[in-house]
Order: sequence, then structure tokens, then C-alpha cells
Amino acid sequence: MKKNKTKKRNKTEKKVKNGGTGLCLLRGMAVAFAITCIIFIGFGILLTYTSLSEDSLPRVSLITTAISAAAAGYDWAACLGKKGILWGALAGAVYTVLLFFITSLAREGFAVELSGLMTLAVAVAGGAVGGILGVNRKN
Repeated sequence: MKKNKTKKRNKTEKKVKNGGTGLCLLRGMAVAFAITCIIFIGFGILLTYTSLSEDSLPRVSLITTAISAAAAGYDWAACLGKKGILWGALAGAVYTVLLFFITSLAREGFAVELSGLMTLAVAVAGGAVGGILGVNRKN
């Protein structure tokens, strides 16, 4: 019984040490969008200075979405310490909704199409995988 109370106290202390749950979740989204920016800037440089075709953009975009959502899911699940698949999938969904919102600000006539639904599915799946890894990480 005493050991169980110690575990609960350690989780609470870790959350306080990380700045609280809200700040921890915000950090996960910030990391995801930082990864997205770094990959897209790198890809833009490759497109500019090499003979790489723009036809590869949709694949790079989906892979970037999966990696970024997985990072957010990992961070969210590691922060919360339970229900990794749920928190990871939710992180992927939130990442996609924010991405759609940012995209809608950048262009006129934005509409979610089939490619947007595929992006959502990839982000939710990537986030779920990241969440599983995050909740099972070794401290």
C-alpha cells in the first residue's frame, strides 16, 4: 500500500516539475510544429538546389504529419502517464485541426477534401503510435 502512494506522489511531483499538464500538452504541440517547420524548410531547400521534383511533396507531407503527430502523441502520453493510445490519437487529431486552421488562414477557399481526411487518419495513427511509445518509455 505504501509503495502505491509513493508512485502516485512521484507522478504528481513529475507533473508539477514539468510545469503542469496544460503546459506539458502545449509543449507537445510546439514540438510537433517545430518538427514540421524543420522538415518543410529542409525539403524546400532540397527542392530549390537539387533536381528533386515537386511531385514528392504529398508523400513528404504525409510522412512529416506522421512524424510530427507521433512526437506530439509521445509527449502527451509521457506527460500524462496513462492511456497512451487515446492521448496520442487525440494529439494527432489536435495537430491536424490546428494544421487545417493554419492552412485556411494562408489560402482562400480552403475546404477539407479526401486528402485532408487521409492526413487526419495518418496523424491520428501516428499520434497513437507515439502515445503508446510515450506511455511505455523508461524513465
